[in-house]
Amino acid sequence: MAGTSGWTLSSVSFVLFLCVLDAVAASAQSRPWPSERPPQPLSAREIRFPPYEIQTLPNGLQVVAVLQHEQPALSMRLLVRAGTSSDPRDKLGLAHLAASLLDQGTTTKSSQEMNDEVDFIGASMGAGAGTDLTLCNMVVMKDSFETGMRILSDMVRHPAFAAAEIERQRQQMLSGLQVSAEDPGYVADAVFDRLVYGFHPYGMPENGTPQTIASITRDDLLAFHSRYFLPNNAILALVGDITADEAFAAAKKIFGDWEKRDLPAQTFIDPPDPTRRVIVVDKPDAVQTEVRVGHIGIPRKHPDYMAVNLAIRILGGEGSNRLHQVLRTERSLTYGAQANFEAHKQSGDFEAETNTRSEATADVLRLIVDEFWRLQRERVSDRELDGAKAYLTGSFPLTIETPESIAMQVVNALFFGLPLEELQNTRERVNAVTPDDVQRVARAFLRPDRLSVVLVGNAKAFASQLGAVGFGSYETVQIADLDLTAANFRRSGTRAALGAAAGPQSPAPSPLQYQQAPLASRPVDAQSPDEAAKAAALLDRAIAAKGGLEKLRAVKAIVARQTQASRRADGESQVETTNYIQYPDHFRVEAPDLVQGYDGSRAWMKDRSGVHDAPDALARDAALSLRRDVVRLLLSAKDGALAVRLLPDVKDSEGRVNHALELSASDLNPIVLYVDPETSMIRKRLFAANAPGRPVVEEQFSDYRDVDGIQFAFQATQKVGPLSVERKVTDVKINPPIDPMLFKRPAS
Repeated sequence: MAGTSGWTLSSVSFVLFLCVLDAVAASAQSRPWPSERPPQPLSAREIRFPPYEIQTLPNGLQVVAVLQHEQPALSMRLLVRAGTSSDPRDKLGLAHLAASLLDQGTTTKSSQEMNDEVDFIGASMGAGAGTDLTLCNMVVMKDSFETGMRILSDMVRHPAFAAAEIERQRQQMLSGLQVSAEDPGYVADAVFDRLVYGFHPYGMPENGTPQTIASITRDDLLAFHSRYFLPNNAILALVGDITADEAFAAAKKIFGDWEKRDLPAQTFIDPPDPTRRVIVVDKPDAVQTEVRVGHIGIPRKHPDYMAVNLAIRILGGEGSNRLHQVLRTERSLTYGAQANFEAHKQSGDFEAETNTRSEATADVLRLIVDEFWRLQRERVSDRELDGAKAYLTGSFPLTIETPESIAMQVVNALFFGLPLEELQNTRERVNAVTPDDVQRVARAFLRPDRLSVVLVGNAKAFASQLGAVGFGSYETVQIADLDLTAANFRRSGTRAALGAAAGPQSPAPSPLQYQQAPLASRPVDAQSPDEAAKAAALLDRAIAAKGGLEKLRAVKAIVARQTQASRRADGESQVETTNYIQYPDHFRVEAPDLVQGYDGSRAWMKDRSGVHDAPDALARDAALSLRRDVVRLLLSAKDGALAVRLLPDVKDSEGRVNHALELSASDLNPIVLYVDPETSMIRKRLFAANAPGRPVVEEQFSDYRDVDGIQFAFQATQKVGPLSVERKVTDVKINPPIDPMLFKRPAS
């Protein structure tokens, strides 16, 4: 039975297996930080946020007045809660085009007249669209406050959307896209967003595509404006040399007649879960590779935002930046590297980015992945955390020095639903984060085993190296064929160019290797009903081939005798074992001079020196081994305890085409089963080991024989990097009587 073979190999050899991995991990320790300490930061400046008041007008407009009298000037910012994420799928770029036209004339003034009026009072104005919002701003001297507010109101409420201006702005956007399409950095960022967010609006090209921009009409612009530019969907911040009474009186006078209407309900598909997928965008004339690595994150309002923010800063931000230390200072592989944490209204993402010479691409990718794992595995030092804290607390006062910067902070806080008190106690919130908090959020939110990777460069120069660093499965798209709105990233009529491994692959080991090889190359968007039905049908065929649902549910215990031959770089060994498994969570393995057992909660081993409790990590590994037993996997998937996803067909190392099923749960990393298209027997199982670097374990099953109506694999081979274990079964009994005391830890 393939399930038992998977369990026996994972369980019997886990002592030897972990010893090998520990040796690899020890050799991969990075060099210590330089001993020279940088100069100590200056004493933190006291943060004095100016006084403020908030009112909501009867029409729903939220108004905040911030009183700052250092300069005789005022900054007015009006935020509308609609941005590029509100673009219709076939009108991408609509929000950007609409925002670019707001200060280009109103229904009563031409663009020239509007700009002349602004110049006459010595003011400045502007507008722009972001992911979740559109901002309009006006900066005026105190004596022109009311005039400036009227101009702001006019541009927000009565844009002309003149035909000539629409065409001028459209051509500017199209020209910008043409330039951006040849910019590897822009392409890498755009593909990364699509890869991470899927078809959620955050993943779509916010500047649109040539096709969608060309299709936008004046009616589209008017409809977008009418739909979202409402007082009950807006925030007005007035910051500067003004009293609260003056601010609210002017707001009521000028914006009070803005008509309130019902807001349209917006529903977005959820971003996909973090998914291991590698996209190589081939730009043959590139001499450098743009590298992006990361996955989905958390929204801005998440209670762990500050701890996550500091964790990502330690990975690659100001004040610490491990990525720059490793890639630039120690290895000279790049001019700079960083990690970013984008936190939006509904979600967010973590992204490491750099560029490097083409031939160094694979090494850089491996080192970046190592640092994701390191942040999750190792507790950060006080020194690293203090550096990140010092930067945050030291730079924050600079963001509230001018009326414009204060207004930006205020509208952002109100937009994300955060209390303005957070601006006042920023230093206290930053300094409250501990190394334990950083480790907790790194373990909770980072998924180094499911990183999305984008590489933009000359594929010929680095693609052949990717398999050696654990990324043997990748998809190649020619830059001229790139389509960010397509599920496979390529224009209709073009085909994917798959990497050396067109599916899950066990990587060639590297001396410094911690990374996990890819488990699957599944698409980022949600599984369609048709795909779900095909996955369920394939699962049913695998169960039937194994012996049928009734037979599998009847299996309660197994005893198997087998010969195991282990092959390592330093030689071979062979051992006879007897293996006992009692479902769902007991096992015992007997070998000469060694017995291992697990009773569902406690793992132990007995050798010549006595009886020993296994470390907690080995107990957890034992429990995971039982969960990965193929019989248990099939039954759990059938019962709905595991998510089942159909992956693209793949070729194995022998050139045979296999169907592929991914099984996973919130507390179980993905397991991929290769299924023979003709017999529906399981040929192979892949999963990430619970060990440093989470290497991929590959188990291949063969020589199936009938044992009491169940197909049992009498031969199997397990490979984990340099370690290979072959198992040949000599005798199997299903549901024999087993003494429960066999699984209990014996007395010393």
